[in-house]
Amino acid sequence: MRFPIARRSLAVHTRSALKNVLLFLAVLAGLTSSVFGQQVALGREARGLLQGALTDFDNKKYDDALTKLTELDKKLPDDPFVMNLLGAAHTKKKDYGQARQYFDRALEKQPNFFPAKFNLGELLFLERKYPEALEFFRQMQLADPANELLQFKVFLCEFQMGNSDAAAKALKKIRYPGDTPAWYYAQAAWESKKGDAKKAREYVKGARFIFGPKVALFEETFQDIGLNIR
Repeated sequence: MRFPIARRSLAVHTRSALKNVLLFLAVLAGLTSSVFGQQVALGREARGLLQGALTDFDNKKYDDALTKLTELDKKLPDDPFVMNLLGAAHTKKKDYGQARQYFDRALEKQPNFFPAKFNLGELLFLERKYPEALEFFRQMQLADPANELLQFKVFLCEFQMGNSDAAAKALKKIRYPGDTPAWYYAQAAWESKKGDAKKAREYVKGARFIFGPKVALFEETFQDIGLNIR
């Protein structure tokens, strides 16, 4: 996602603070509201609330994050970025129904907002509705077939459903070398299923060496499905 120049410093802070949050927070876009930059006083207060909420996310203080984001939502009503964060916070609290409402609200305002759309699919995945999640991510792939995150999620859905042949085909479609650790973590999951724990660890170790903090998002996905590779 691209960030307007005026918002770049805040976007950098956002990407850093979210490195250990949910997988789908990795793809958050920058602030979408035009309010930022239009009114300096409001912008400063809103930035303070946002940065505080992101710090709460990093410290796993989701109730505190929700308090700040709810106040931010009042100041920046109908901002897809803020609504997506509210949905993410509710997701961390496993309040999936409330989370879905916020993601839907974000998409009402910006139908092609990738983070919120992806998060709806991720909710299905977290609810273990793998067939529905698979169909959802496949539909998203029609618009962005080269997206490695979507390729990874399609593979994981097939993997979780025990569809070995389909999972193998999905695995081959994940781009390598890629811009994300997707290929490495898909390979690790595959080797783990085959019972080769050593090889699975080698893939994870390689991903950590190459991608650094980017792997946190994929490792959280492994935690979600109970796949512990150390």
